[in-house]
Amino acid sequence: MKYKHKIFFVLLLLSSCLFLSGQEKEKYFIFNKISETDYRKAIHENFNAVLLPLNDSIRLEKALNKIDKTYSQSEIDLASSELCESPRCLLTFGGYCPNLDILVFYIQDYHSKNAIFIKENKETIGTKLERFKGSYGVMSKKGLWVGLERNDCDNYLQIEICKITKRGTWSIINFNFQTMDINLDEKEPIFWVNKNTIYIATVEFSNENNIEQENFYKIKFEY
Repeated sequence: MKYKHKIFFVLLLLSSCLFLSGQEKEKYFIFNKISETDYRKAIHENFNAVLLPLNDSIRLEKALNKIDKTYSQSEIDLASSELCESPRCLLTFGGYCPNLDILVFYIQDYHSKNAIFIKENKETIGTKLERFKGSYGVMSKKGLWVGLERNDCDNYLQIEICKITKRGTWSIINFNFQTMDINLDEKEPIFWVNKNTIYIATVEFSNENNIEQENFYKIKFEY
């Protein structure tokens, strides 16, 4: 018997301020299905920030030294299980965003990878380098980041949106989807359309036979 397809999402808005410029700031989250045609068209006009390689070993080493001071016990244990001398073996450089002056690093977790952001200016010296969801992560031109966590599971998609500023990086939205996964066959399965809209290609399992259905969605939010 077929069951009604259910998508559960948990939306967590992390913000202590409900007012902006003396007026209440509305918060909302919209998740709508779109056509494949709209998805393909928007890819060529995306709002993604461009991450560039960085051939400056001194700058990279300074950034790595900052990260060295922040490894969690879980990261230390994972590096040990991989027979590494240091958790640095879990790190990869994701790229440099020049207009935002941000270095992006990925650090491997047990079943996914996390993102670390380092903004190269004096105002961020001493900022705690927290980890954020990093799998299939994409940065917008305005300094927002969307990343995924799949935990080696093909039907439980977790998405996080972060805001990167001069003072640091904050998680502003988290939501989870059951019976859904990102479509790994897509070259660009997730991308920014504008400052507060994301398109994502998914594979869904909507009946008891687990027949895959490819769908495309628009995630629009305000915070």
